Amino acid sequence: MLFEPTVVLTRLVISRRGLPVYDEYFHAGVNVIRGENSSGKSTILNAIFYGLGGDLADWSQAALLCTHVTLEVEFNGRKATLRREIAEAAGQPMLVFGGSYEVAIAAPIDEWRKYSYRRSASLESFSQALFRLLGWPEVASEDGGNLTMHQVLRLLYADQLSPVESLFRFERFDPPTLRDAVGRLLCGSYDNTIYEGELEIKALGRQFDAIAGELKSLGAVLGRPEAGFEWILGRRAALEREREELVAQIEEQERRLFEARESDELTLKAQDEAYLRVQTLQGQLADAERERDALNFSIADSGSFISNLEKKVTALNDSALVAEHLGDVRFSTCPACYTPVEEIEASLVHACHLCRTPFDSERSRNRIVAMVNEAGVQLKQSRLLQARRLEKREEVESRLASLQLEWQSASKSLAESRRLPSTSAQERLRSLNRRAGYLDREVEGLTGQEKIVRLITELSEQKEELNRRITTIRSDIDTAKFVLQRRFGQAYDEIEAQIKDLLRNDLRRQDSFENPDSVEFDFGANRISVDGQTYFSASSRVVLKSSFFLGFWAAATRDAAFRHPRFAIIDTIEDKGMEPERSHNFQNQILRKSREAKAAHQIIYATAMISPDLDEEEYTVGKFSTRDDPTLAVEV
Repeated sequence: MLFEPTVVLTRLVISRRGLPVYDEYFHAGVNVIRGENSSGKSTILNAIFYGLGGDLADWSQAALLCTHVTLEVEFNGRKATLRREIAEAAGQPMLVFGGSYEVAIAAPIDEWRKYSYRRSASLESFSQALFRLLGWPEVASEDGGNLTMHQVLRLLYADQLSPVESLFRFERFDPPTLRDAVGRLLCGSYDNTIYEGELEIKALGRQFDAIAGELKSLGAVLGRPEAGFEWILGRRAALEREREELVAQIEEQERRLFEARESDELTLKAQDEAYLRVQTLQGQLADAERERDALNFSIADSGSFISNLEKKVTALNDSALVAEHLGDVRFSTCPACYTPVEEIEASLVHACHLCRTPFDSERSRNRIVAMVNEAGVQLKQSRLLQARRLEKREEVESRLASLQLEWQSASKSLAESRRLPSTSAQERLRSLNRRAGYLDREVEGLTGQEKIVRLITELSEQKEELNRRITTIRSDIDTAKFVLQRRFGQAYDEIEAQIKDLLRNDLRRQDSFENPDSVEFDFGANRISVDGQTYFSASSRVVLKSSFFLGFWAAATRDAAFRHPRFAIIDTIEDKGMEPERSHNFQNQILRKSREAKAAHQIIYATAMISPDLDEEEYTVGKFSTRDDPTLAVEV
């Protein structure tokens, strides 16, 4: 059975200038790397940690003579090949190919995709790509930002150089909230909607505060408390009636002036200027409307494209499972002419039984990995461009509204100028008419006040909607936290049961291990205790730490709700003076837990004194290394 996520390393190649110095196949289940002390076993485990995305600075001298680490890995049953350059500098990028190692090394470089170690606004990191292949959400902690493969692998790799009392691989900058986020992710008790909801609440809170401040300022600008829509409409109607009367008086006065001065030359200067203004604004309005319509079309088209990409990613993730369970479709008769179909020849068993076209199902499945990542990158870029289009549309809509107000004012002026052709002297007379100008300004002021009142109404509605949205999200977060905390308790109990079982089956060397009542561990505090005790002999501390890693891994192989990848690396079995009998016993516990597992899994460990029960080809990887014949075929 395959629980998701599941990681299985199938091949490891360490090369020097293009030539392999280590090339071994791995298998599901137990993998033992054996050899003398100082023969390079830890170097191989470090290379696996690094190849999967860990950041490594303490390379061995032999490893620094090499140039690249390449891994063939199955992520949830789908093969991918990962390649990283060996370097002392931190933060090296990763090349990812969707398919097996043999196909990858023969493929052109443009079929590989290069990912950086760190993410940016426009580029994905390899952690994002691998998280997507594993089906992990993008997890973030308050102190450490988004989680990376390196941080997750620190809880999957028990290395020799970290303190024996620590659960996580040692790192100088190591905030407790980050460790807790990793632990909860692997226990299956992390929901990225909680973090996204908390971010959304912060963003909505900022919007709420901004709107509240704007409402306060607008209230101060509006001045009079009675200046609502009804008051503004009544006052404007009164002003317009007064203005109409004033315009009638001006027309009568101009008629008299015209009769008195028949020799004055009429001019349409004001009318021409008003017409030119209206014409200019109409052109600007048309341009703005075309721009808005084009943006609306692009937004709708991109929305459809993004929706299709999301469906494509989902379909790609489901395609391998469908192909696996659907099997061959076979016909007894030809669907075109109904002639009986002959049985396929033995040599064509991997071909279509109807048209005899050879299958290449393995390559098709492997290419899904590259297609998933390609679709993911396109989806991120499309969403970024869509956000920019939406911002641009808001700008155009605002400009369009302003142009419409200007056009309405200019149209009114044009209508009046057509009714009232005048002489230059008459234009000057009307421009000096203080009452008419005062009325125009007051009407304009009322129009501005009306806009403010409308804006206040809109902002008040937005404020109410923001408050409702914040309340809803907080309720959803509280519910999700309750569910996840219950899940964390279930996972904790399962891990504890597995660790207690391992301790009870240890050799009789530590009294508190013989029948422990409780095992307590804390991801954030980075510690573990047995019945409240933390002080044990050095070798017993090694057994306790190794039992934690093995117990965590074993619990995940029995419960599909874990997000642990059912993959572990242990290099601590023989630290601190571990005696051979106790080491053999623990190795046998690894084999027992592997046999009890309900799902596909992999565990890789190194030993200088392999248990006789595991010294078999089905469990071991490569040769027994010595100082004269080390794991890496390079001369130091």
